[in-house]
Amino acid sequence: MPEPRIAVITPYYREPLAMLERCHRSVIAQGLPVDHLMVADGHALDAIDGWPVGHVKLPRSHGDNGNTPRGLGGLLAASEGHDFIAFLDADNWYHEGHLRSLVALWEQTRSPVCVSLRTFHDATGAQLPIREPDEEALRHVDTSCLLIHRSGFESLPVWLSMPKILSPICDRVFLAGLLHRKLAISLTGQRTLAFQTQYRQHFLSAGWPVPEGAKDAGELTPALDFLATGDGVTQCVSAMGFWPLSYVTI
Repeated sequence: MPEPRIAVITPYYREPLAMLERCHRSVIAQGLPVDHLMVADGHALDAIDGWPVGHVKLPRSHGDNGNTPRGLGGLLAASEGHDFIAFLDADNWYHEGHLRSLVALWEQTRSPVCVSLRTFHDATGAQLPIREPDEEALRHVDTSCLLIHRSGFESLPVWLSMPKILSPICDRVFLAGLLHRKLAISLTGQRTLAFQTQYRQHFLSAGWPVPEGAKDAGELTPALDFLATGDGVTQCVSAMGFWPLSYVTI
């Protein structure tokens, strides 16, 4: 049986080149034939032109947490005939065996969506001794933990149709879109995605000093307030076909 065609989509904005190199190296190290598609959100780095990646350069940034480059990259990969699409944010990286474990889970379950768990890291790469109960119960799936089979590609337009105000909670909105479409989701139970956290609560849970500039839950308030309004419900249903709070708790 031939190896499946896998595309990994990485949107990037103004991340340092060294961070993007770490991200790309982790894709190369997966030991599977993978097409890495890096999509510049208006700030393309010419150095990436020499890498063995597909380099898409959007003419301007979109201010939506990578949703536009993520969605366009996913649709491009689908149109090019890939069997699976995975996502990897520029500040994260795959542990060894990440993609292979997800493909193995698909072979076992035939679930359109297969997901992993995360390890959590600070800006130096040190691992925080924490876990997130919501993701272990599939109430939250980080974008970089996803592997979507072609039978679930119908979900890809959610990245592009999502109201921009919801971009800080885009992974939870996308999960709601998967649930709305009744796409089966299977969990490897393996912590194969390295997540560089910027969230204050993660450092507090670990008992570590909170770094300057850490994100606070208050940054989600505009998105949550929007969802609670009648206009928010109307816009969500009009744009995406569903209201996220019908499927997920945020």
